Amino acid sequence: MTAKIFSILILSIIISFSQCAQDVNKHQSNKTTSLVDSLILVNDINDKSIMVQFGSDAIVAINTENGIVVIDAGISTGLTSKYRELIIGEFHNDNFVYVINTHAHHDHNRGNSVFTPSKIVGHENGLKEIEKQWEDPQKIKESTGKIVEEYRLKLEKCEQNSDDWYDAFTQKVRYQYAYYDIDNLIPIKKPDIVFSDSLNIDMSDITFELKYFGKCHSESDVLIYVPELKMLFTGDLMFNYGKPSINDDLLLEKNLWIESIAWIEKRMDNIEIVIGGHGQILSIDDLKSFNKKILEQIDERT
Repeated sequence: MTAKIFSILILSIIISFSQCAQDVNKHQSNKTTSLVDSLILVNDINDKSIMVQFGSDAIVAINTENGIVVIDAGISTGLTSKYRELIIGEFHNDNFVYVINTHAHHDHNRGNSVFTPSKIVGHENGLKEIEKQWEDPQKIKESTGKIVEEYRLKLEKCEQNSDDWYDAFTQKVRYQYAYYDIDNLIPIKKPDIVFSDSLNIDMSDITFELKYFGKCHSESDVLIYVPELKMLFTGDLMFNYGKPSINDDLLLEKNLWIESIAWIEKRMDNIEIVIGGHGQILSIDDLKSFNKKILEQIDERT
């Protein structure tokens, strides 16, 4: 065999292996995409509202006479683009009018731009929070990449198809999508409409009453009450059993907290559905417990 023929043979083998590797990677990528799509759940809340959820990534869409209002926007533009198409399919409507952010943490607002030209609504502190969070993009990129790696390692230790495995898988995917946005410098769309204390949005048949809670989990926590549907959205202010989520780095805004608890109590008899920021359907008992524990926190800190 001549050196030339031998070189051609070796080159052919290398190309063949390279193509094979590409095919395997493509197959694995398609398989992962298919699994991701299969794990996105669409659940009816009532005849006007649906929740779209992928693990702890969750948004709610409400179909009103004047268009669709979305509560929160997910952790990434990639996943939220999938949610958007599912919402359109459910409502047979693509008239997205408002996206309301319960607060300005990136796992609740990174998908804002997917719903353009909707108006983004949030508390005025959210504008400053977003700027503060992204003062050092490289730091955010590194910390997000670290989270992806942590979930990858956790995934390897879990029994395949167990609840722990699916939890680690969805978390890993969520942060992978977020990392892609960060790496490609896709900006978070900031709120177009901001308010300081309260804001009402009238959609003809459905009303959205927004109330700033005061600095607690974040600097921009908003309660969203929908009286016609007897719904209250609490963002990340509370979790199961009414456990408050309080960031101790934030100063206690005693008067605002007391005012917000009174605001909830005034509406309590007309609240049947309480929804947390990551798809938790909470009970009225959870809400009452939250109110009680917040007042206890005020007593402890004053």
